Amino acid sequence: MIGVRNLGARVGAFHLRDITFDVPTGRYGVVIGPAGSGKTTLLEAIAGLTPLVSGDVSLGSRAVTREPPEERGIGIVYQHGYLFPHLSVGENINYGAANTMPAAQEVTRRLGIVELVDRHVQSLSGGERQLVALARALARRPPVVLLDEPFSALDPKRRALARREVRALHREWGFTALQVTHDFTEAGLLGDVAILLDAGRVLQYGAPDEVFRRPATPYIAEFLGAENVLAGTVRVLQDAPPDFITGDATPGTLVPADLAAGYHALEFEAAALKIYTVGSAASGSAYAVIRAEEVSIARTAPATSARNVFRGRIMELSTLGALARVALDVDGTPLVAALTARSADELALREGEEVWASFKALAVHLC
Repeated sequence: MIGVRNLGARVGAFHLRDITFDVPTGRYGVVIGPAGSGKTTLLEAIAGLTPLVSGDVSLGSRAVTREPPEERGIGIVYQHGYLFPHLSVGENINYGAANTMPAAQEVTRRLGIVELVDRHVQSLSGGERQLVALARALARRPPVVLLDEPFSALDPKRRALARREVRALHREWGFTALQVTHDFTEAGLLGDVAILLDAGRVLQYGAPDEVFRRPATPYIAEFLGAENVLAGTVRVLQDAPPDFITGDATPGTLVPADLAAGYHALEFEAAALKIYTVGSAASGSAYAVIRAEEVSIARTAPATSARNVFRGRIMELSTLGALARVALDVDGTPLVAALTARSADELALREGEEVWASFKALAVHLC
């Protein structure tokens, strides 16, 4: 386990403040945040390379706050893949791995760098240096591995391979990992726990799906790439049948006290839009978050179970690889949909045309 409680650290004028989270033993944590948010400083504080000004760090069952870095049993990989310049690639990987040579050989093979072992590190590309640094850290089979953007210099093919092999080794060897990344897709693929860091503070942490689907604030939603963040007003629909389950007082009646798991049917109004959802929010001001991939587009009014169906005009249509982004104007309110480029082509979408957008009530998150 990586346990951090009320951690504070300072590097120059920058402060980490009141950082608290857990990555359970054998799980994979990811730290997400903008540049300058303190991600690398956090890893160095856990490793003991940056002194704490407050708080505690535990690794497994040990409190390591006062232990020097070399006694913490941590492997750390930096974004720039710092290597020993006077050693060959093979000597770098084997450094400190005298009792784990089979592991060193396995990780070298699985990361696809066997052909590099006799080369000098000065001859390596940035991506190759990252792979060698990664192999060196894993070769010792440490119980805890800290990874600072370990795949950032790799081309897409090698990045996917390295990411897959690191995750496979993590499952097979059972080490606890904490990785810094800017890549939200990577965070979702790798992480069991996501920690969102900004300006030296943890904004939210939990399961990646929970963090991405249910951001705690509009700022977090926008940072995580949710393109539809609407300000408006919530109204609890106390008289709506979907709100209730059958009560015991009178057979066949719907009793407001018997709400399903405390959830209500809700109406959210943002400008000209009325959106229906389900949640535990109270009436009043709020923000609605609808991820663009949850919005479907159709040429005609769709026959769908989706509770929210709107007609809008395409204001912008852009394609990036296999994905298409459709920006709509719905009665003066912008709404963005994401779909495959093939679907956009099959629908023959064009800017200026009217289409139907729909999304389910459960696709709406209020914060």
